Amino acid sequence: MTRRKKPVDYINDLCSSNSRRKRKIGRKLKGLYTAWTETLEPLSFLRFLEYIRQTKEQIGAAQFFGKFRAYSFEEYVYHLLKRRVWVSEPLDVFWGKQVGVSSENSEEVYGIEVDIAIGTLRESFIVPEVVVEAKVELDASRLKTALATFMLVKTRYMTTRCFLVYVNQELNPALFNLSRKWVDGIFKFNTKGEDIAKFVKAVQKALERKR
Repeated sequence: MTRRKKPVDYINDLCSSNSRRKRKIGRKLKGLYTAWTETLEPLSFLRFLEYIRQTKEQIGAAQFFGKFRAYSFEEYVYHLLKRRVWVSEPLDVFWGKQVGVSSENSEEVYGIEVDIAIGTLRESFIVPEVVVEAKVELDASRLKTALATFMLVKTRYMTTRCFLVYVNQELNPALFNLSRKWVDGIFKFNTKGEDIAKFVKAVQKALERKR
């Protein structure tokens, strides 16, 4: 299933709030959102993300704030792949949809939602060539969740390339380094954009091996 609520919906909720302060925040976020969605400049996106963090107390519930940031990062990665990676038909880029996984020799299929995938849509599931998990704050819990997702995907699709992207690292360096052997690539998104460029190249290379 695609994301039921997207970042623009959170912004619209703020803009239509009964609170004058929230409406002001919403208008500011709307301008920042427009800026990064047009250019995909890392600095513009990270300014947007930082403003959400700075105004989290005014924005409200922790769940609202957390999902707002998480879905915003997913959307940024989604647009990045749609615009910067050459994806030929029948492949497409999908956001928040499910990959069908199953155990060996089993006909029972379970749908596991992934942040972003490049693949083909077969019935209600994605057959993935690439899977990306995007985490604003990469802590131990989120890392383990991402690794579990990758392992389940590769149980059925062994050649699928799995990538992890993040903004802030909040875990033990030893655990972080240990996880690299289970992922096809880990990339930090910052204002310099060096890892972002490497990420785009890695995804493109992963797709080219199928041609």
